Amino acid sequence: MFQGFYNLTSGIITQNRNLNVVSNNIANVLTPGYKKDTMVSSTFREELVSRTGNIDKDNPEGLGDASRFRSALETITDYEQGALEITDNPLDCAITSEGFFRIDTGNGELYTRNGSFAISDDGYLVLPEGGRVMGKNGPILLGADDFTVDGNGLVYTSGGDYIDQLDIVTFDDMAQLRKTGGSLFASDAAPVAVADPSVEQKTLERSNVDATGEFSKMIESQRALQSAAQVLKIYDQLMGKATTQLGNI
Repeated sequence: MFQGFYNLTSGIITQNRNLNVVSNNIANVLTPGYKKDTMVSSTFREELVSRTGNIDKDNPEGLGDASRFRSALETITDYEQGALEITDNPLDCAITSEGFFRIDTGNGELYTRNGSFAISDDGYLVLPEGGRVMGKNGPILLGADDFTVDGNGLVYTSGGDYIDQLDIVTFDDMAQLRKTGGSLFASDAAPVAVADPSVEQKTLERSNVDATGEFSKMIESQRALQSAAQVLKIYDQLMGKATTQLGNI
């Protein structure tokens, strides 16, 4: 019976963590460039369960492995490209190749596939929730929203004068990236330039979250959580009876 307490409690903790991941995915369904997360769980402390006779215990028979805990192993980010949406807004840019936009926050760099840009009061191309968008020559200074971006990320004025090129970068090991909120990532590893970037202006890459699938996961997790809590309550009642009623016999 005590084994059940371990199994159920670890299950409740794991399902709570899974609900946090799923809830965050759902909250960012409409965040451009957001990449969904998936929690992976694993069993812990597996033990061999054997059967022996009541009298002769010389030849135990192995019945199989049993684990005492299930725990959250890791959270994996899916970097699959989201759907592209034409917006007709010249400030919107979508990366259609691998890579991320570099964003200068003033306190270091962040990386994102969210191309929902704006122009700051001092004329720089910015990601409102991040900072200045970086080009090959530094922060991109526009001055007005009358500009064009070609398929390689080259930025020109309306008159055809070259301004800069969007600096699209990637990482040798994507596991080095960590989320800092929304569609933004940070990394201690140095980025590398994407050799052949592809960009579409007046387009946004939407979140790659499947809302229907995430709601199904949420319902499944909630039901598992409720079931574990109910059985845990029954275990507690049985233990109470074992210590108060059986002890009086």
